[in-house]
Amino acid sequence: MKKTLHNLFTGILIASTTIVAAQPTLTGTGCNPVVGDNFTLSTSGYFSQGTSGANQTWNNSTLTPTASSGETCVTVASTTNGSSFPIANTAVQGGTTVSYYNASSTASQNYGYDAGGTLIIYSNPEDLLHFPFSYNNTYTDGWAATFVSGGYTYYRKGTTTITADAYGTLTTPNGTYTNAMRIHMVQAYTDSVYVGAPTVITYNNDEYMWYKNGVHSALAYTYSMVANGSTSTNGGYLSSALSVNEIDNSISMFNVYPSPANSFINVQFNLTESKKASYKIYNTLGAEMSTTAVEDAFAGINNYKIDVANLPEGIYFVQIVLENGNVETRRFTVAK
Repeated sequence: MKKTLHNLFTGILIASTTIVAAQPTLTGTGCNPVVGDNFTLSTSGYFSQGTSGANQTWNNSTLTPTASSGETCVTVASTTNGSSFPIANTAVQGGTTVSYYNASSTASQNYGYDAGGTLIIYSNPEDLLHFPFSYNNTYTDGWAATFVSGGYTYYRKGTTTITADAYGTLTTPNGTYTNAMRIHMVQAYTDSVYVGAPTVITYNNDEYMWYKNGVHSALAYTYSMVANGSTSTNGGYLSSALSVNEIDNSISMFNVYPSPANSFINVQFNLTESKKASYKIYNTLGAEMSTTAVEDAFAGINNYKIDVANLPEGIYFVQIVLENGNVETRRFTVAK
């Protein structure tokens, strides 16, 4: 799951005439990012969160992007300062910031950040979301962290309250998402630092985020942040996503072997109907290593051999992309 970083490093019946959406329940498998996920996020400025409750419709299709940025889920060990976050099992890199999480079937916990070399390390992690999480579920979690900035040590302490206050259909410039859950996050925290005299900086963040199982990032967010009396606002939305365990029902079987591989891999997949397709290979940083069109993919079992002899040793992902945009991905290893 994607957690916005703006606030954590500041200076961080079913009726005959109505179709009723199913009430969603967020799960760890559905929301937590996995290695190889890539996301592009567009900022748009603050927008109203709209109404709360069941079966809502939020139309934010007219949001205008002002900037965009990418995020990639990588292994903790592959990051420069991963050893400083020994409990983390997932890292999300965006620009010069790496966010560290412990993602499980029961919770997504924030263990800190490497903000361009400034390490914000949580001695008590922040529970960003509990799983499974359903409409009207709520909890409050206390957390603490330390970091050094400008030669001074800051002690950060706060509480985060998370409530699933609505669900329904969300539309952004990127598309329409049914069965989306809205999460209301309220954070209250302080930074205590001694800079010739004891100094306390207070922060209050009021933020709304929309999630949907199967998309490992927030679909959209909007927030208002007050830091020592000064207010800042912003919002944004997910403009593209590549999630490595997305499943398309058009593909009833997908095998990749051998693994480890030395010179080639066999890709075998079964389509329920003929479709144009392509297969792509990505590394753990989300970089595309190769892509090949499969114009003649047919209903039934398809077999292809892919040359991987030129790939360095490591972990990779091969992804089948169908003409309707649906995908399925498998992991394999290259060993020489």
